[in-house]
Amino acid sequence: MTEADVAPWREILDDRERARAARFAFERNRVEYIAAHALTRKLLAAETGEPPAAFHYEAGEKGKPVALCDGRPLAVQFNLSHTGGLVAVAAARGLELGVDAEAIDRKVELEVADRYFFGAEAEWLATLEPARRTEGFLRLWTLKEAYIKATGRGLSQSLDEFWFEVDPPCIRFTPAIADDEAAWSFHQEVMAGRFLVATGWRRGAGPEPVLEAATLQPADLTF
Repeated sequence: MTEADVAPWREILDDRERARAARFAFERNRVEYIAAHALTRKLLAAETGEPPAAFHYEAGEKGKPVALCDGRPLAVQFNLSHTGGLVAVAAARGLELGVDAEAIDRKVELEVADRYFFGAEAEWLATLEPARRTEGFLRLWTLKEAYIKATGRGLSQSLDEFWFEVDPPCIRFTPAIADDEAAWSFHQEVMAGRFLVATGWRRGAGPEPVLEAATLQPADLTF
């Protein structure tokens, strides 16, 4: 897609988002940013019934963005991720959540696992056949990213203070993290044929949420 393709979506962004998009040096980054933020507004509109252009954002607790409408914070948490060829957005009411997406065929430095992952994760990765290690790395990486984005800690959270069992996705904590493993749920799947998408959320009061996932083509994103 080109900037001409996403120009109609740009119009529903606020001034701050349009200014941020304009600061990217490369067209593909501008396109991804506009697409991700337009999709966020589409999802927030579906969740709240408000017009897509009505939302503004401010930094909330731990720096995570909070959506506002007419100055009112909305009771909807959201998170977004984008990689070359895909943007992903997750939203829910009353839950901490995070999402991360990566192309399965991207190049990765497997040595990162030895330096930054928990020992059990690096050992699991080493047991895989060489042809499967890149996908294995990305399975771990997207799950870990989903968690630190949900908590708002980002990369200030050491990646070797928690680890994942991959199938089914399940988080484990070292004593350095005072958190409840049983409070967290994770979902991971391949979407659009070649993108690995991981979503994580801390359950609140009430029944276990049901994850609804859908893939949209650009022509489906209308306002």
